[in-house]
Amino acid sequence: MIEIRTAMSGIQVAAISIPVIGAALVRAVTHEAYLALRTRAPVKRGDLRRSIAERSAGLEGEVTVGASYGVFVASGTRPHLIRPVRARALRFVVDGEVVFSTLVHHPGTKPNPFVQRAADCVQAMMPEIFDAVWKGEVG
Repeated sequence: MIEIRTAMSGIQVAAISIPVIGAALVRAVTHEAYLALRTRAPVKRGDLRRSIAERSAGLEGEVTVGASYGVFVASGTRPHLIRPVRARALRFVVDGEVVFSTLVHHPGTKPNPFVQRAADCVQAMMPEIFDAVWKGEVG
């Protein structure tokens, strides 16, 4: 709660509960970022989406993508060679047939900037989130 008092020297604002409001704001923004990221994460098997987690404590909050390949989905990859590491050959299926190869020329992947799209969404929502926290509707 912010308390406004008049004094001989003018108006003093005592921000007694700014840490409480700040923590509630961090929680609300962190949760909205978590929801935005999960909504925008691509789904093939669902592992990437399930790896997204949120954490907030006090005036710090974070949303993380735990899948190690998340950065490659978001940033894309250049064309590259794939060689077997733990076996003598790579095994995959092409047109229903099992194929073995010692080298694959991967064409690369286009970036899917789902993290940036989520961040842009949350940034646009900031006035609404702040207003809801200020009114005590969230937090």
